[in-house]
Amino acid sequence: MLFALLLALTMDPPASDSSVTTATTATTATTATTTTLATTAEPVTADTQGVGLVLPTMLPKEEPLRALRFVWRDHPSLRAGRNFRLDFSVKVQEDARDPGDDPVDFPTWELHRLRAGVDGEIFRRIQFSIEREFSESLNNDPTRKSSKSQWKDFYVEYVATDFMQIRGGQFKIPYGLDQTSGETNLDFVYRSLGGDYISPGRDVGGEVHGRFFKRGLNYWAGGFQHDGQNSRSSKTVGNDEVTVGEAGFTVAGRVTALVLRKYGPTFLKGAEIGGSYAQGNVSDKGFLPNGLRARTVVTQHTYFERMFVNGPRKRYGTDLEWVYGPVGARAEYMFVTDARDNQGLSDQDLSDIRGKAWYVEGAWVATREKLDRPIDPRKGGLGLGGLGALMLSVRFDKLGFDSKPGQDPPFRNTRAETVFPSFDSVWTAGFTYRANRWVKIQGNAIHESLSDIERAPKEPDTDIPIPKYWSYVLRFQFEI
Repeated sequence: MLFALLLALTMDPPASDSSVTTATTATTATTATTTTLATTAEPVTADTQGVGLVLPTMLPKEEPLRALRFVWRDHPSLRAGRNFRLDFSVKVQEDARDPGDDPVDFPTWELHRLRAGVDGEIFRRIQFSIEREFSESLNNDPTRKSSKSQWKDFYVEYVATDFMQIRGGQFKIPYGLDQTSGETNLDFVYRSLGGDYISPGRDVGGEVHGRFFKRGLNYWAGGFQHDGQNSRSSKTVGNDEVTVGEAGFTVAGRVTALVLRKYGPTFLKGAEIGGSYAQGNVSDKGFLPNGLRARTVVTQHTYFERMFVNGPRKRYGTDLEWVYGPVGARAEYMFVTDARDNQGLSDQDLSDIRGKAWYVEGAWVATREKLDRPIDPRKGGLGLGGLGALMLSVRFDKLGFDSKPGQDPPFRNTRAETVFPSFDSVWTAGFTYRANRWVKIQGNAIHESLSDIERAPKEPDTDIPIPKYWSYVLRFQFEI
């Protein structure tokens, strides 16, 4: 012990970090030092009669695994020091809906999401996530998603450095701001139309990602088996279930940067600009349309049907996110092209089908907390000494499909040379009340306006299309 003290006096103390343990009294410091030298491989700082000493580790053995213990912070967890972490989570969302297009037999109440998962980390190098949907309404609609969508995240990741992390399994393809945001932390009840129908969503594949300059520059790049669950759906043909809409092997990448953090004015330092790209190849199966489609927000009425496509599918995207204290804004533009090689008479190439989407939104935390996602209510929120956090938000959102003009006039059929355009323009205004870290309530008023009256939804027992209408949604969310 004396040798260690003398050696410490001759050394320059290392910079303080999270691996340094501080004792507050001479007696406690001596006891803590003796215990630490017997169990850990980290330096220890002691305060002996007002003199700061750094005691270097001189043990040949590595730190053993500490006893497994249960803790509850944001989530119920199992921990063993810093070498093992296992976090459990449950997410429940219940919706009350009043659709303005008056569909037949439309249920007012819906258990939209019931999701359970586990995230973990081993030796601070290996991370993993497993998440499964048990009662999401989208899984029960065979025309919307594959049954594989019940499994959400299912991946393992190796953390080599901050600059490079390697991930493999099923997870979100790195494309777009809205789609890659967490489902339970959105500013609105529903994603933007482009986030749902142009962004790919989840698929099986591998990815490399990392960050530079203290998260000032971030990148993601990977290859995937297909181009995401948002693209495909299952249809029954005879006795067989056929998957349509998806591309084959797809590459994708995304980059974000805080371009004004160092030199911009204070209120713009939090502005982050992003760009995304994805490309795969779609094969014409010959008997079912296999392009992308578009649907309305609440009732999922299809206002643009799948077309016959064949060839490269290319997605481009750019986005902006800005936060300054309790206020913030987001904007995103997405563009996709589906090639139609050998799709015309005499197998000539037709012009690409084009999908265009964009949105702009603004949000303000009226209770003055910082606009984080999720928002951290002051004093912990309702039931913990505070009253919760209230955010007000508004968004304009638009998605549509068309093609370049050809020699023929525009038609709505699935092999039209010139595709008749169809767009949905959506205004959404609402509130988000986060009572505490577990409970959130959202309310949205949604106004939709469809450009093509023949593809608009219709009232029951009438032939009158509804090109413009209001819908209302109230969502209750519980998350641990």
